[in-house]
Amino acid sequence: MNPQDQNFQFGWIIIASVIAFSSGCRPVPKSNLAFEVSALHAYDGSAVPDIGITLESRIVSDGLFNGNYELLSEGSTDASGTIVLGFPRSNALDYRITGNEDDWFERQMLVNPDAFLGDETQSIVLEMTPSAEITIRLVNSNPFDEMDAIQFRTLNVPGDYLTCSNAWGSYSGFDAVEERTCWIEADRFLAFTYRTMRNGEWFEFVVDSIYVPRGSELDFSLPW
Repeated sequence: MNPQDQNFQFGWIIIASVIAFSSGCRPVPKSNLAFEVSALHAYDGSAVPDIGITLESRIVSDGLFNGNYELLSEGSTDASGTIVLGFPRSNALDYRITGNEDDWFERQMLVNPDAFLGDETQSIVLEMTPSAEITIRLVNSNPFDEMDAIQFRTLNVPGDYLTCSNAWGSYSGFDAVEERTCWIEADRFLAFTYRTMRNGEWFEFVVDSIYVPRGSELDFSLPW
């Protein structure tokens, strides 16, 4: 082999070695992403363990949009109210994180995939609100005549959930019984107000409240 061929061959060896070395040291982009989800009590910010968390996404595949959410990962928060949900990177349009458990109102959050442009792990806080089912029963326990009447409403402030209506209701009759069952924010007092009519005369409004514990099926009767 002449010197020119040897130099040519040696040059290719050096180039191949440089390429191999460079390929071995090149950082590989991470293919996995993660949400660190914290479930906190909406009233005081304390940690809420054992909340079921699901992570879903909608994706574009082969140029087609799938409008349905598909499950990526799921689990429950630990004693510190936290769970880390890992999942593979994909062409997602958005992510939907849902916190759901008995005795708590469901909480959802939508996350734009652009959130991962800076960091492969994103921290999310779900504020969880305790719930309870309550049955309110208004009973004319001291009937006078057919003009007996009551005006009643709860004083809860409408929030993010479908809860008991706080609209006024008027009910009348000698043996009037009104009953409603609804969901309400729990671990707090539910205030209400009412007034009654006897012998064609309205009495003064009364304001009172009842404590509603989380997870209860509370049966509240108001004799009037």
